Amino acid sequence: SHYSLNINTFMKKFGFLLFAVLGLIACGDDNNDPTPEQHVTCSISAPAEGATVNIAEKMTIKGEATIDFGEISNVTLKVGGKAISEVTVVPFSYDYTFEANQAEGALKIELTVKGDQGTMATSEVNITLTKPEPTPEPGEGEMVDLRDNHVYKTVEIGEQTWMAENLAYLPKVNKPAAAATCEGEPLYFVYDYDGEDVNAAKNTEIYKTHGVLYNWYAAMNKENEEGKDADAVPSGVQGICPSGWHLPSKAEWKILENFVAEQLTPVEGDVWEDDFGDKHSDPNCKNVWSALAGLEGWSPSGNSDMNPDLANGPRNTYGLTIIPSGQCYHTGSFGWSESGVDLWTTDMQTQGAGNITFSNNSYGITYSKYGITPKRGFPIRCIKN
Repeated sequence: SHYSLNINTFMKKFGFLLFAVLGLIACGDDNNDPTPEQHVTCSISAPAEGATVNIAEKMTIKGEATIDFGEISNVTLKVGGKAISEVTVVPFSYDYTFEANQAEGALKIELTVKGDQGTMATSEVNITLTKPEPTPEPGEGEMVDLRDNHVYKTVEIGEQTWMAENLAYLPKVNKPAAAATCEGEPLYFVYDYDGEDVNAAKNTEIYKTHGVLYNWYAAMNKENEEGKDADAVPSGVQGICPSGWHLPSKAEWKILENFVAEQLTPVEGDVWEDDFGDKHSDPNCKNVWSALAGLEGWSPSGNSDMNPDLANGPRNTYGLTIIPSGQCYHTGSFGWSESGVDLWTTDMQTQGAGNITFSNNSYGITYSKYGITPKRGFPIRCIKN
């Protein structure tokens, strides 16, 4: 009948609708993923793995962590197995002070972080602790640079006290190639060493004898330095020199030269022949170079015809011991001369930084007139305040 036909049609439609709904529910169950896994990472960025740390100094520990969702609920930093209660969040930078009875040797630093869903990450670095060398007691005619306990010979000349050796303080070491790209930053070189390991540079024989080659910015100990008064006495520039000492001005070198010249016996110099073959000379010259030059490292003079006393070589009369020590060229290579050595002064001139030259071709000190590029690496001598 018509009625039974409608019932059958309804049941068919209802059955199809029920099947569709159940299918949607089933599909919905298939897409109901479980809660995604939380991921957390952490790292210790300072000190570096394998670093050597001085027990007498504070150690800065830096740590950080990442989490993809949720929150970090717990942070634990341990030094030598002991938790540091002050560190509770990341990132952090914490200055750790060693206890008085801290032993030398290996030390582990551990960082653990936990997420709020129980996930965990750990990181560790292993370092070596060392105790500082005891400060040596300086003998007569010596001083100690407390920054590295380096002992220097000193000498009193007139009313001035000078280092009788080139400065050897080396806070870092640069490859010579760095000189070519320098734009005002301090750079430090050790002659013939092409690396960046301070300990390795200090273990070279050239370092032990000749110290460090500083570019002018390093000598002045200031980035983009613009120079000071060449006539200032004292110079007023500590520069890279140790406490109580300073980088000499040109005027302070002239005081030294004049004092020494006054003490010396006159010698013949400025020898020349006129057109008739007659010889002329100055009998009252003073061989300051010989009196201040160290006994080692100098080649025979190539100018003893004009200044005959140069043929007698260096005498080191006053113990200042100026010796050839090479340089680092601004082109990024080293160079050595056995006939001369340049040292930085505190002034900036029209074409570059001020310097002086000791040469076995001249009785006196030569003072730069125009300056030279401050990118070069020269040795320096410090004078006492």
